Amino acid sequence: MIAWSAVAVYRERAALNEPVDVSQAHFTGSQACVDCHADRHESWYATFHRTMTQEATPDSVQGRFDGQPLDYWGLRMRPVSEDGRYYFEYSEIDTGEVVDRREIVRTVGSHRYQQYMTYVPETGNYVRLHYLWHNGDQRWVHMNAAFLGPDEQDYSAQVSVWNQNCIFCHNTGPEPRMTNYDDLVRRARAGEAVDIRTESLFESRVAELGISCETCHGPGSLHVERAGSFLTRTAMRLNGGRDAAIVNPEGLAAEQSTQVCGQCHGQRLPKTNDMVREWIHAGPTFRAGQNLNDHVQPVWKHTPAPAQADENLFSLRFWADGTPRLSAYEYQGLLQSACYRDAELTCIDCHTVHGGDPVGQISDRNRGNQPCLRCHQDFRPESALVAHTRHPADSEGSRCYNCHMPDAVYGVMDIHRTHRIESPDAVRDAAAGRPNACLNCHLEATPKWVAAQLDQDPDAVVRLDGADAGLSEAAALLAGDPVQKAIIGYRAGQPGAQTGIERAWLVPYLLQSMADKYPSSRRFARDSLRQILSDFPDAAAAQPLLWKLDQFDFIAPVEQRMQTLDALHELWRSLDKSAWPTPAPATAVSAEYTLDETVRLALLELGGRQDKQISIGE
Repeated sequence: MIAWSAVAVYRERAALNEPVDVSQAHFTGSQACVDCHADRHESWYATFHRTMTQEATPDSVQGRFDGQPLDYWGLRMRPVSEDGRYYFEYSEIDTGEVVDRREIVRTVGSHRYQQYMTYVPETGNYVRLHYLWHNGDQRWVHMNAAFLGPDEQDYSAQVSVWNQNCIFCHNTGPEPRMTNYDDLVRRARAGEAVDIRTESLFESRVAELGISCETCHGPGSLHVERAGSFLTRTAMRLNGGRDAAIVNPEGLAAEQSTQVCGQCHGQRLPKTNDMVREWIHAGPTFRAGQNLNDHVQPVWKHTPAPAQADENLFSLRFWADGTPRLSAYEYQGLLQSACYRDAELTCIDCHTVHGGDPVGQISDRNRGNQPCLRCHQDFRPESALVAHTRHPADSEGSRCYNCHMPDAVYGVMDIHRTHRIESPDAVRDAAAGRPNACLNCHLEATPKWVAAQLDQDPDAVVRLDGADAGLSEAAALLAGDPVQKAIIGYRAGQPGAQTGIERAWLVPYLLQSMADKYPSSRRFARDSLRQILSDFPDAAAAQPLLWKLDQFDFIAPVEQRMQTLDALHELWRSLDKSAWPTPAPATAVSAEYTLDETVRLALLELGGRQDKQISIGE
C-alpha cells in the first residue's frame, strides 16, 4: 500500500510539471488562495494593487465629503454624504440652483489620490466624475488640474467611462461586455458621426475589483481544483510548491516574467482588429505566462493614433527620442534598456509584491546600489565607485538610480524615475528635450557644462526648446513644454546638499512658473517654493512669504491667483539679500535675486510655442 501511494504521488508530481493551457482556466478570486497561501495573501492585501478599485463605503472612501462648496471651472460642486452613501452635488455658482446630483458607487486609487465613479443604469457605464481627493495635499482637486492640460478646458473635459479604459488594468479578470460595438462600427463605416464615449453600452463585470493574485499568477481554477486533492497537495509539497497550472513570475524566463507586469505597466493596443472586438467584449486575451507579444502591440512614439483621435495622442507621451515620459510606460522604458536586452533584468529584480514598502514595493536593500552591483561588480570597491561617479560614496550623486534612472516621468500628479536605464548624455538629452540626470541636481548648471564634464563637445549641445544651452537648466521652467516644466519644477524643491539660501536664485523662476497656464506647473512651483523657503536659515524672514504662499490655490480663478502672486513678489523684493551669495551668471538672476527681464521674456516666448494638450490616458 505504501509503495502504491509513493508511485501515485510520483505520478502526481510528474503531472504537476506537465505544460498546461492556462487559457482553459478561469478566475476564482483571491479568497481561494488564503487557505494555502495565507502569508502571501496577507502581504498582497497590504498593497495598493488591492485597493485600486473598490466599492464606495465608509472603509474605502478617502475624500472629505463634508458639504463644503468647490467653485472651479465655472460650476459649484459639493461633496456630501448621507446615511453612509456619497454624492457629488452640482449647482450654479451665481444662483445656487442644483443642476445635478450623482451618487458615488466606486473608487479608483488609494495611494496618491482617489477618483470617484457614478453608475448610469441606462448605459451600464461607470463614469469617472470631476474631482479627485489628493492624499498628499489633503484636498479636492478638479480632474482638469490632475493632468497636463492648460486652463482652457471644458468643465467635463476629463470625465471618462471606466468600462472603456480603467477596467482593463485596475481590476482582475475584466470583461467590458460592450453590447453595441458592432452597431457603432457599422455606423462609423457608413460615414455617420459616432461618439464612442457617450454612445457605448455595457454590461461589464470583473472577476475581482482591484489587482489581485490572478492578475500576476494567472486564472487559478485548475490549481485550486488540484489543491483539493490530498494526494496532489502532497505531490505539490514534494515539488517545491510548483504547479504548471499556476504561474510564478519568479520561475519564468526574463521576457515572460517582465511581460506579467508589462500587461498593465506598458500602455498597449490589441494586436489585431479582431482582438479589439474580443477585448471590448470578453476582455484582454493575455494570461500570465503567455507571450504578451502574441496579444498586444505596445504603444510607442510612432504608433498611429486611433481613428478620430488627435494625431499626436501617442507621440506626445514620449520624449523626442522615443523615451517614455509618462507613467504606465515602465515596460517600454525597460525594453529600451541594455540591462534588459543584454542582462535580462526583470521587474522583480527590483520590485516585489510580497515584500518591502507598499510604496513602490521595493525592499530597503534594493533602495541602494545593490541591484546594480549584482552585475556591475567593478564598482563594489568604494574607491572605484567614487572614481566613477565623481561624488562622495555616501552621497546622492553616487546612487546608481539617480544617474541612470533619473526623474523624467510624469504621472498621478507626481514625478517618477524613468525606467529606461542608460547613462547621462548632455547632447542627446538636450536634443530630445529630456531632463538630464546631472542637471536634475545641478539646476544652476548648464547643458554645456554637463557636456564638458562628460568629455563631450559643449558646442554640440542644442536644446530642443530653443533656449540658450549656456543658461541654467531652470530655463526649462519657462521655455519647456508641460512635462519639462513639471519635472524641473519638482526638482527645484529637492534640497540635496544645498540650503534654502543656496537655492534662493530659483525663486524668481518659481514665482514666474506660478503664473503659468498649466495647473501642473503652478502646483510643482508652489510646492518647491515652499520647500526652499522652509529651508531658509532665517525662519522669521521667510515666514511672511510662507503665510502668503499658503493662500495660493493653484486652480483658483486667475484674478485670485495673480493677486496672491503680486503680494509674494512684493514680499520677496522686500527681503534683505545683501549677505546672500551672488547667483551664477548662467542663472540670469541678479544680486537682487530678480530674473533678467530680457531673458525672462525670451524664455516665455519659447514656452508659448510649446503649449500642448498632452493626453495622459489615466
